[in-house]
Amino acid sequence: MTKIDAKYIFVTLKRGFAVIQSLPGFKDILPNETRKWQFVENICRDIFESFAYQEIRVPILEKAQLFSRSVGNDTDIVQKEMYTFKDKSDQFVTLRPEGTACVVRALIQHHLIHEGMHKFYYIAPMFRYERPQRGRFREFHHLGVEAFGESSPYVDAEIMEMNAEILKRLNMDVRVEINNIGCRKCRPSYTKVLREYLMGKKELLCEDCQRRLDTNPLRILDCKKESCKKITAFAPSILDYSCDECRNHFNEVQRLLTKMNIDFVVNEKIVRGLDYYTKFVFEVISDKLGAQGTVSAGGRYNDLVEDLGGSPTPACGFAAGEERVIELFDYKEDDKFVDAVVIPVGKDTSDFSFLLTGDLRKEGFKVEFISSGSLKSALRKANKWKAKWVLIIGDEEIKENTVSLRDLEKSVQKKVRVEDIISVIRQGLDE
Repeated sequence: MTKIDAKYIFVTLKRGFAVIQSLPGFKDILPNETRKWQFVENICRDIFESFAYQEIRVPILEKAQLFSRSVGNDTDIVQKEMYTFKDKSDQFVTLRPEGTACVVRALIQHHLIHEGMHKFYYIAPMFRYERPQRGRFREFHHLGVEAFGESSPYVDAEIMEMNAEILKRLNMDVRVEINNIGCRKCRPSYTKVLREYLMGKKELLCEDCQRRLDTNPLRILDCKKESCKKITAFAPSILDYSCDECRNHFNEVQRLLTKMNIDFVVNEKIVRGLDYYTKFVFEVISDKLGAQGTVSAGGRYNDLVEDLGGSPTPACGFAAGEERVIELFDYKEDDKFVDAVVIPVGKDTSDFSFLLTGDLRKEGFKVEFISSGSLKSALRKANKWKAKWVLIIGDEEIKENTVSLRDLEKSVQKKVRVEDIISVIRQGLDE
């Protein structure tokens, strides 16, 4: 057996036994929570597919260079947050920290763009080694979409329309902020001006931003530290350095959003935390989540497919943090665990009751079979599970080929012939 250093085992002592705990930043999603998650995921799937997006499932583990080439070597994700290690073939691999690069890799590897497949969505876990806090975990989940092959601003507007529909369906109180971060033609001139502005204030910047000043000054605009935010508040605006193509694209997106009655504000400090973005970017932000208030974010990344070895392909997408969505929306939980509970109470009624339970399940009902314990305890369980129906089967019912059917909501009970059970449950008992 491989020897494991004790410092890597997280335990608490309970009754003399070592109880292994989950790792910091990793969370169990228990059955009383999963229905809320399923509710959100079903709504998002419905919305994504109504826009003709198809689901894609990519590996959790990828080659590390996929993210250093796409996300950017100077980003916090690559520098500080990725779970990267050598596997047994001695190559560096990474637990995916985001989904876009993975989908682009799959697009290129499987020639999907040439098959007419160009709109994808995913609902999947991601991994970043961050300080665990409200709405932010080391394992988290993205509700994401990626669209390839179209440079039209209508695609950007469609992305925003999907976000708006999710917000509407989940009744979330947020604001939408957008920006134009230019392209490879116009961004270098802004980067030069921004660096010149910041050089004289270098000593006032945080340690990370002092490093970014040499590698990628745009990252400084995204810094959340108050000292850096005060300095960048008066920095030159990236909007003043956009080329005509980027400016026209951004103006068209704004025009379309206005026509769709999607409220937004322009925030010239939004640059996103990944280097592959170009032109239009956005963030959906809540004031109820503290400093880390971004719920959903995305934009264009027209160069990424080519950067990863594919042919030049315009692209646009976004991802929403499922944990943050879960925390924000007011879920009116349907806490009914089962539709019906089958309770055998006679001497030789268990087999009959068990088979009847199977018949009900085949008809689409959620049914629990209680094979032991008293009738009183079984009824307590049925009430706890918010069951609508209880089917009580004793020796007398077996002889009569009937079931004592009880409607727990109306406190009504009648004997019903076995062959009529399905139709009676569907229609309800007459009072």
